[in-house]
Amino acid sequence: MTMTERTVWATLVVFPLVAIVYFTVILTRAADQPVEDISWVVPMLWAWGSVIVFIILGTIASAIATGVRAEVAGEKPEFEDGDVRDKQIDRLGNARAYTMSGLGGLAATILAMLDADPFWIANTLFLAGLIAGLIAAGSKAHAYRTGF
Repeated sequence: MTMTERTVWATLVVFPLVAIVYFTVILTRAADQPVEDISWVVPMLWAWGSVIVFIILGTIASAIATGVRAEVAGEKPEFEDGDVRDKQIDRLGNARAYTMSGLGGLAATILAMLDADPFWIANTLFLAGLIAGLIAAGSKAHAYRTGF
């Protein structure tokens, strides 16, 4: 398994978990106060920061686990470099995610044109980014397992 594929699998785990935590925090706050008064900036920054840190840690942990598993089995750990197939899979996943990113940007633009509260604009972009990331990672994982 290449490091690129490890990152894909880490993304598939981290994105939903971070989304659940973020939206739990925001919806809990929304239950007690108007949406316009919710402090969403700091939780969103923590969410994006957590995504970055936990994907890196997940990728590293996966590589360490692979090395340990190989050592226990008495084998030499093999860490594959990416090749042309990795680049093609990356391109495929990203192309599928661009549509969702574009739709999210369009939705946020429309909200801005309607003078919506920044809360709605930011959370629309946040959700679109999460969904686009999941689409990309899901497409890539599927391609790694089944081919194109």
